[in-house]
Amino acid sequence: MKHLIKTVAAASVLASAGLFAVSAQQSQEFTFAVDRAELTSEQAVRVAYQRLNVEAQRYCEALAIESSEQAYCRADVVEHVVGAVSHEGLSDLHIERTREARYVADRG
Repeated sequence: MKHLIKTVAAASVLASAGLFAVSAQQSQEFTFAVDRAELTSEQAVRVAYQRLNVEAQRYCEALAIESSEQAYCRADVVEHVVGAVSHEGLSDLHIERTREARYVADRG
């Protein structure tokens, strides 16, 4: 069954940037469609995760937020969608990639 996930940009990111009211007025929803039945291999999960990240980045770039806040926006959108899809392989990949990103950030 195909899951259609809709969300509004992370309120915490927008609020911290002082842009919550602007986002609420724009009410731009992020929509991501994924068929859980197609997530049967590691490759399919990686492709879906990459597509999610690309689409989340485009979504966040289209919002009226500072470029420094876009990474937080993308991370929150991806986090929300991964949780909503509730697929073990997708969740595991997300945890792995999040740990890698934190490790790189800590070293930098």
